[in-house]
Amino acid sequence: MFDDPTDIPTRLGFLLIDKFSMMAFTSAVEPLRSANRMAGQTLYEWRIYSVDGQPVEASNGIQIVPHAAMSSVEREKILVVAAGIDVQRYEDDRVLGFLRRMARTGSTLGALCTGAHFLARAGLLENRRCTIHWENLGGFTEDFPEIEVSSD
Repeated sequence: MFDDPTDIPTRLGFLLIDKFSMMAFTSAVEPLRSANRMAGQTLYEWRIYSVDGQPVEASNGIQIVPHAAMSSVEREKILVVAAGIDVQRYEDDRVLGFLRRMARTGSTLGALCTGAHFLARAGLLENRRCTIHWENLGGFTEDFPEIEVSSD
């Protein structure tokens, strides 16, 4: 059972996939950091995960060192998948299994940039509405015609 939603701090996990969008990732983390600073207290905490616990290279070539491998995660209140270019070519069943396990534990799942591709492949977007980076919108709707996808 999750803690009371009014408990502070709110904790999030970010699963970074190789070639993730640094812009999308920092656009998610920096407002959390700024909110903490402006509030003068820790409202948000986050942990960064990679598939194997090793550094993950963003699409801009910068590497991020994660806190841990995804296999070490028992549950996260909120888990966000950050992906980027060539997402349709990325093949790793461990990621899909991990996302399904997080869904079973009651984690709220989200995605940045092209991360919705992983949620869809894991079967976690059925009867859901989602969005994906505009460059991937056409291919996503072809790959997953049963998922309601929006450009908004």
